[in-house]
Amino acid sequence: MSGFGRSERGRSGPETVPPFWLPEDECVDQKIDQRVLEIAKSNWSWAFWLTKKQLHDGARVGQIVEDAAIEVSNRLQADAEVGRNLNGYFRTTIIRTLNTIAARENRIAYQGGSNDLEVNHHPQASDWRKIFENRMLLKALIPYMSYPVRQILHWRLADYSWKEIAKRLSLSEKQAKSRFYYGAHQAYEELLRVQAMRARERDRNNGNEGSL
Repeated sequence: MSGFGRSERGRSGPETVPPFWLPEDECVDQKIDQRVLEIAKSNWSWAFWLTKKQLHDGARVGQIVEDAAIEVSNRLQADAEVGRNLNGYFRTTIIRTLNTIAARENRIAYQGGSNDLEVNHHPQASDWRKIFENRMLLKALIPYMSYPVRQILHWRLADYSWKEIAKRLSLSEKQAKSRFYYGAHQAYEELLRVQAMRARERDRNNGNEGSL
């Protein structure tokens, strides 16, 4: 395989690089591009040793590489220019993913109960709970978003800047942001409406059961 440095070929020690493997059904379901899959294979050894160094757990390389392959495939689908330096983009994605995981896990090491978490560990992020809640909320909102708004969200998740998105939409950055946030707000209102309707239905059903 190409792309490995001397230190990667000359490793020694009890732990060896496992054979490359990504679940075939996941590759199909997640629409991993064949070109990205080949890049993932050629970088497998590099990714393994970097994962071992950063996370002290080489066994996690499979999930790291799979997540990176999905992200890069999505970006490649949205922008063919990524293919001009696919290897560099893939490696950058792996490095960014590992840095994020390492920072998060070092910051939130377990001590005591969950209620003591923030007191004991003083998270470095400005508000990690808010970030987590926002991500969960976005997942809940996606089914209620219009296609144009989902497309903007897809681009943002694929690491496009607002400037790049605005250019694709032939809008200013301010207009692109306004379109997204207005659409997200509408989706949020629809989500609340559906949740309220479901709550009323549950109450009615519970009331009917109680009268039997």
